[in-house]
Amino acid sequence: MPAPAQSNTPDPPRLLSILSDQPAAEDRLNFDPYAKTLAEIIADPGTHTPLTIGIFGGWGQGKTSLMRMIERRLATTVQTELPVQSVWFNAWLYSQQPALWRALISRVLKGVRLFETLDDAAKAELDRLEHRLYGVGESLLSGHLTLPAGALPHLDSVALPPLLGLELLRRQADRAGKDDISRKLKTVVADLEAGEALTRRDQIAALDDFRREFERISEQHIANHGRLAVFVDDLDRCLPDKAVEVLEAVKLFLDVPGCVFILGVARDVIEEGIRVRYADYRAQLDGAHYLEKIIQIPFSLPPIAHEAVAGYVRDVTGGSLPDPRCETVFTAGLEPNPRRLKRTLNIFLLLWRLAQNREDLADAIKPVRLAKIIIIQQYHPRLFQLIVSAPYYLIDLEKRFREQGQRDLRPAGRPDAPGPDAEAETEADISAGPLADFLGRSLLRELLTCTAPADPDANFDDALGPAGVREYVYLTRSAVEEPAADRPAEAILPFEPQMVTIPAGPFLMGTPESELAEIEKLGIERKHLERETPQHEVTLPAYAIQRYPVTNAEFGRFIDEQGYHTRDYWPEAGWSRKESDGWTQPRFWANRQWNDPAQPVVGVSWYEAVAYANWLAAKTNRPYRLPAEAEWEKAARGSDGRRYPWEGGWQPDRCNNKTSGPGRTTPVGQYSPAGDSPFGVGDMVGQVWEWCSSKYGGTEDRPQFGYPYRSDDGREDLEGTDTRILRGGSWYNAAVECRCGYRDRSDPGNRVSDGGFRLARRLSS
Repeated sequence: MPAPAQSNTPDPPRLLSILSDQPAAEDRLNFDPYAKTLAEIIADPGTHTPLTIGIFGGWGQGKTSLMRMIERRLATTVQTELPVQSVWFNAWLYSQQPALWRALISRVLKGVRLFETLDDAAKAELDRLEHRLYGVGESLLSGHLTLPAGALPHLDSVALPPLLGLELLRRQADRAGKDDISRKLKTVVADLEAGEALTRRDQIAALDDFRREFERISEQHIANHGRLAVFVDDLDRCLPDKAVEVLEAVKLFLDVPGCVFILGVARDVIEEGIRVRYADYRAQLDGAHYLEKIIQIPFSLPPIAHEAVAGYVRDVTGGSLPDPRCETVFTAGLEPNPRRLKRTLNIFLLLWRLAQNREDLADAIKPVRLAKIIIIQQYHPRLFQLIVSAPYYLIDLEKRFREQGQRDLRPAGRPDAPGPDAEAETEADISAGPLADFLGRSLLRELLTCTAPADPDANFDDALGPAGVREYVYLTRSAVEEPAADRPAEAILPFEPQMVTIPAGPFLMGTPESELAEIEKLGIERKHLERETPQHEVTLPAYAIQRYPVTNAEFGRFIDEQGYHTRDYWPEAGWSRKESDGWTQPRFWANRQWNDPAQPVVGVSWYEAVAYANWLAAKTNRPYRLPAEAEWEKAARGSDGRRYPWEGGWQPDRCNNKTSGPGRTTPVGQYSPAGDSPFGVGDMVGQVWEWCSSKYGGTEDRPQFGYPYRSDDGREDLEGTDTRILRGGSWYNAAVECRCGYRDRSDPGNRVSDGGFRLARRLSS
């Protein structure tokens, strides 16, 4: 039989399996010196007991791993001069029990029974003590009393604390004149209170007997023959009051020789538990002082060095990541928290497998970029929310980090905080917009610059574009729950856009008459072109203009903050029109074709655009407004009078237009930087017609406000119902309308699917 043919097709790379969240069996974080030291202290015959050691650290930082390492080291001392018996108490597993203290005591007694020095009498005494503790009744007032529907007026079935429920029923009987029932309920309440007092007295007596007898047994059979090490773990997973209940139980053993308690403690959980449990005390109890009375040796988990993170990622993944550069990304972008490291790695492995199993994503999704976007989602949720609504922000942020290098990147003041800093803003502050809050995050900077600029398939650059970023964002968002934002909602609003500074100076406005015949061949009547003439020089002071048109995400905040119901934002004619037509949102706000967060808002009238600008100005204490016609044109064409924002002739692939576009608006920034103006302003032609502040007036062919442009002739008056200027063309238009010099106009109340706007503002003096 011939040998089977050998395939030349390489085997697909083995994908890493999902990682377990169990404590590490190996020392990947260099904890062994600490484990050795603490184990030696516990097993040292010269160490005075009782002793309580606190292992302090936050969620996921490795407390359990360190405690397990101590336990393993202590296991080797069993045959030594002073053997140590260990017992483990997972507080969270028992947290649903009504009496958590009893569960802890039961685990301690289990450890005591391991000592061979105990005689039969001592074992019998332990059994008796434990039986008595379990014989103490539960509180009569725990749980709830369920009242049937109608027992209390206007209420369905309701569960209440027993005394409260009975007292409400008694008062209901009083009001109904049922004195006999009221007296009986009063007697029941009194009996319950008395029974509760007896139960509590029996419990205190039983615990006191236990502490005294257990101390005697320990002195006779444990203290001189060994140690009992009780490890209490997962306190930070319990409800705060339950965590304190465990610590209260530990107090029973603070005078018992031979006992050592090792507690895994998150300080914030204990401090919150103290506040909740003792809220009714006159003297406020301090969590730190409370712990000092219990813990004699406080040990805080050491910070994990950056080099250790690199080794940890390498060890847990075993070199099986789909791209070796992913290891660099995870090392640079992740905090040194073992649990969060594993969780983030597992999310990456999940999404990478998902992408490989989808034909539409298998080639599009690259592992290094995916690793970066997952870290952004998990560690920087506000930034992730921002790029969901505007993917181009991620490209811009990476570019800024690379340009600024290792300098201190934190701005002097947040641009969305009105006050003294408003006068100190720089051009960089203006152009950063909502990115200003992220420029000072060193971990984020390291994440986005840890791969070389020329690394293929590793960066969020212009070659990938906003549409490419969107693939990664949507994959991550659709499969993995987003964590809560790292700042409260009120810190996110108001939202300032990215702006581009346009320098002071002259520019050529309008179209030369010598070009009209050539432009006419593009399919437009001469009379529509003559309103662009004559070409003339206009000098403007410096100002800033929005880098892209206002998006649905940005406009949505105006809606959320009651912009449609706040009279002060609206011009007089606009408020009247809004009220008469019943506007509460843009015309196409609920239409899926137009309402992606990153698409320009459409279906907005000139009045709505002005109201939005006034709202943002009020929120930020900065003079946002619609751009004047001359400001719009200078931002689009620069100073040299060019026909399109780019150099040369018509290039339909540089903007969203009728010739090459998808037949609707696209996410802003999709045509940058190739389609940007000389100043770096994007989407200036195509995409949407943009409202300007300037009046047009007159008739279509004979505007009231023609050329030459003058800002002081009444055209910049924001009141009235005159037609207003539209600029830039739209997704519905072709080359002739998508020119920097083309002028159109519309009734200020029109709301169409190809009409939007962007903002401008003067600069701080």
